[in-house]
Amino acid sequence: MSEKEDLNIGLVLQYQVAPKGVIDADALVRHARDCGFRGVSIKDANDEQMADLQAACQKYAIKFCQKRPAEKLISPDVLAKLIAARLDDMNIYFEVELNADGSIKAESDPAMKTLRNWISRFGHAYYESRADHEIKADEDNVHVFYNAIAKYQRYVFIHIPLEESIELKHVPHVEEAAWIDTRNEVEFEQDGDHLRIKLNRQENGEEFSVYGLRLQLHRPEDDLGKTEY
Repeated sequence: MSEKEDLNIGLVLQYQVAPKGVIDADALVRHARDCGFRGVSIKDANDEQMADLQAACQKYAIKFCQKRPAEKLISPDVLAKLIAARLDDMNIYFEVELNADGSIKAESDPAMKTLRNWISRFGHAYYESRADHEIKADEDNVHVFYNAIAKYQRYVFIHIPLEESIELKHVPHVEEAAWIDTRNEVEFEQDGDHLRIKLNRQENGEEFSVYGLRLQLHRPEDDLGKTEY
């Protein structure tokens, strides 16, 4: 039986070393950390390079991971792959190729920029997310997760295009709904366990292919009166 993934890692950046290439382990680990990755792995490295990367990971408090088959970080929609991995209860590995001098090949720059910007806005929710198998969406581009830390929250990630509204079924009582990145509240209507959310987003926000909502569910403590001292 295989071990379960440590989903707190979430994102792993895997570096592919060029034939006879050199690396700056500290620079590679710092780059991964600054782009929102919580894990680093390396492919085609020699023993010395492997040891250097492990030491750098320990230095910068980022997880050193074993190499595995990875998605090339040149995809036009890396965000869809993020969500798919979370639905499968898996961490996702993105691979970038290094030049002989240890620099990262420029082909990965656009996808890395998209990923970095998205993680800076939605990453905290992404890392806390675990697939919710109770709540069902009517649309195929809508995916629901629960917050592994605060169980009274649900996250809803929506792949574009954004319709005027989405509908969810088997939803506990919702107190509040808002966009994760802007914290702007959205209107919703709930009839029993059926929830309809209006997807009104301001036009001046960052453009992504995936957006996220936070649903605040009713908690038992919400029914308690104010404590008098």
